[in-house]
Amino acid sequence: KPDNRIQAIAMKRNPEIVIGIGLLLFCGFAAWRTLKVKVPPEATIAGTSFLPWLMIGGIALLSLLLIARTVLRSIPAESVPMPDRATLARMGLFTLLMIAYAFAFMTVGYIASTLVVFVLGLLLFRERRLPVLILFPLVMTGAIYLGFTKSLGVWLP
Repeated sequence: KPDNRIQAIAMKRNPEIVIGIGLLLFCGFAAWRTLKVKVPPEATIAGTSFLPWLMIGGIALLSLLLIARTVLRSIPAESVPMPDRATLARMGLFTLLMIAYAFAFMTVGYIASTLVVFVLGLLLFRERRLPVLILFPLVMTGAIYLGFTKSLGVWLP
């Protein structure tokens, strides 16, 4: 038996630690690919690679926090519930929705495609309150659009 907590947790192959390490590896891959993004001279505050680096930093920080929390709390692997089939199916459909959104974004435009995806995503995860289905997509889409176009000077289709 290992003497210290870190070795004991690592030997159990705790899912949170595995996920955290996987996300850190993803951040490394994303950082490598982001370094290859050509940054043209732009008249905006945020360049082409600003958002990817922001996301990489956020995911890496949250991954480290996940690993640290797991080590400090010593959560046994058995306490992490796996989603049921219905939830996994909704997650798969949501992934397909995000892929469709990526294709529709440039052709349909940001506002229309984002509003539709917000509503469909909320419906997919069983949100039925009408104010949430109407107001949340409108407010978030508008705030993101204004934040990028007015504050950062980034063009959105």
